[in-house]
Amino acid sequence: MHPDLDGDARQERFLGLFLPEKGTVRAFIRSIVWDRIACEDLFQEVALVLWREFDRYDQGRPFGAWARGVAAKTVLKSLRQAKRTPVAVSGDTMRALEAAFDQLAFEEAQRPASRQEDALRHCVERLPDKSRALVHLRYRESLKVEEIAARVAGSPEAVQKALSRLREKLQKCVERRLRAA
Repeated sequence: MHPDLDGDARQERFLGLFLPEKGTVRAFIRSIVWDRIACEDLFQEVALVLWREFDRYDQGRPFGAWARGVAAKTVLKSLRQAKRTPVAVSGDTMRALEAAFDQLAFEEAQRPASRQEDALRHCVERLPDKSRALVHLRYRESLKVEEIAARVAGSPEAVQKALSRLREKLQKCVERRLRAA
């Protein structure tokens, strides 16, 4: 990480890397810890560790692989400390899970975008800034309507209505692009 980044730039860089990977990090943890509440607690702990250790992240390596490695260490440490909870997987199994997730991430990166994905990307890019920001908050950051409303200083009802209109607009735009292709 660049030591010359100020706090806001560091946070923005971290979130830009973490948010697209949070689903795979959570799935990785869930593949080891089956209890949903324990999984969510561990996910929160892993997110904090990733933030604290972000300066150690090697930008030459995929962020997802690094994040899953940190998750593996954090989960194993937590399971060992909770003596009442038996460790469900061995170190070899953990490494196999990491390798499987890395392979999935690689395959996903190599897969060409579908026509629908291309059309959706095009349609989202053409939205006005405020609309694009709502879509980003809801679908990239996975925020709830209430959280979005708090961020944009609006009511949850207004945000829900705006998102509903945007989904309809995007669906029509995608359908038009696919018909034209």
